[in-house]
Amino acid sequence: MSNQFPPPPHDPQGNPQPGLPSYTGPAQDPAYGNGYGYGYGPVAPQSMPGMVRAAQIVVWVLSGLVLLGTIAIAASGDSQTAGAAFGANICLLVTCGFAFAFQNAGNGVRVTCIVLMSVQIALGLGGLASGNPGGLIGLLGSIATVILLSQGGAGAWFKRPRTL
Repeated sequence: MSNQFPPPPHDPQGNPQPGLPSYTGPAQDPAYGNGYGYGYGPVAPQSMPGMVRAAQIVVWVLSGLVLLGTIAIAASGDSQTAGAAFGANICLLVTCGFAFAFQNAGNGVRVTCIVLMSVQIALGLGGLASGNPGGLIGLLGSIATVILLSQGGAGAWFKRPRTL
């Protein structure tokens, strides 16, 4: 009986034998690690997830309401209350500017928005304690935004690889 199997590509010490192909395992792209399933790694989301879009819309709508409310209060002649309403929601208004970049932004924008909205929560609580009418709007919007941007899908969206 002859040997039906080819000789192993390595000798007993693990050195490759000359003239025989050696197998080192599947070729993998080092940027993606071992991956999951049949692909080369987790697939990045191709369109903005609903939670990121919802956070974007919440920030835009609430910022618009704060601006309209501040203008209405100022038009009534109470400029001190208008300034207090504007000041109590300043982090919300700054986050509104960042919300325009959610489509192409990296994870730094997400973290910055979460930090700004966390500060906005404190400002909203302070506004409510002092009787500021604009405190509740900013408080509710900032809580919703922090929850939405802290989700795993939001993190995956902002950490996805981008082409230039």
